[in-house]
Amino acid sequence: HKPCNLQGGVLVTPRIIYSIGVVLIFVIEVAIAIGTSGGTFIRDSVGDILVIALIYLFLRAAFSMAPIYTAGVAIAIGFVAEALQYVHVAELLGLEPGSILYIIIGNTYSSFDLVMYVIGGLLALAIDQYVLIPPFRQRSST
Repeated sequence: HKPCNLQGGVLVTPRIIYSIGVVLIFVIEVAIAIGTSGGTFIRDSVGDILVIALIYLFLRAAFSMAPIYTAGVAIAIGFVAEALQYVHVAELLGLEPGSILYIIIGNTYSSFDLVMYVIGGLLALAIDQYVLIPPFRQRSST
């Protein structure tokens, strides 16, 4: 997609929009992880949806991949992470519980998380296709 000029002459590309999304979701994820935002439901459900959306946006910002393929890769990454949690890879690596890396990797498998990953991937794909990309299609065709 071609860049589009916003009001005031600011040139914006889809990759810039994706990058801004990555930063915003990352900040939200950090707030969730340190416990300043939401409770158990937010941490266990919304956090899992958002992490897949973050991966999706990162992939779209960094690589030229088709949106549906990007969603599949993001969901697959989530599934691999969950499989690593199933075998308690954080413990196998000798990571200290509560350490940053331990928290990032996680250590508790849940099949519910797999459902949240699929929801996150499909939601990211839908928002990309119906909210983020259309302004670039409309402006680049004029």
